[in-house]
Amino acid sequence: MDEPLEIRPPEPLPVFSFPPPEPDRARLRRRLLALLAVGLMAFTLATWTLVRVESPFEWLAGGSGAARVVRAQLEALSRGELRAAYDLFSPRYREQVPFEVFHELVVSHRRMFRIRELEFSEREQTHSRAVLEAQLVAADGERYRARYTLVRDNGRWWVDDLRWGAARGRRTFSVI
Repeated sequence: MDEPLEIRPPEPLPVFSFPPPEPDRARLRRRLLALLAVGLMAFTLATWTLVRVESPFEWLAGGSGAARVVRAQLEALSRGELRAAYDLFSPRYREQVPFEVFHELVVSHRRMFRIRELEFSEREQTHSRAVLEAQLVAADGERYRARYTLVRDNGRWWVDDLRWGAARGRRTFSVI
């Protein structure tokens, strides 16, 4: 232990470098962009939700949600898409009228469902029920009258009853 003590200078401490402080303007700009992005996402989500449930501007589109369902069903029938047309009926209607019965009725009156013109007349509507009268002109020129009763369930309109008849007082066909 008689060795001489060696004295060394202490090792320098590592130097940590921090990024220079961000200028206030850049920080403010970054926060404003984040706020704008969040606001845009919230606006998009709110708009999508409103339009998905029912258009708040339906009067500009020329009809209510109930009328759009009737148009969609008539278009499906005109194209021969019977399953799509049947799916627009309410669950109560589908329980009472099986698809096969609906199919037979549509096939037996096929020419009625090839619509050339459609016009809605009398309309009765509450929040949960709507009755629409429609004047139709088929592709062969025959005129028909249809009365649709629709119900609203979980924010969606369903066709709940449908009555068809010739516009000139001929017998009325019922699709019950």
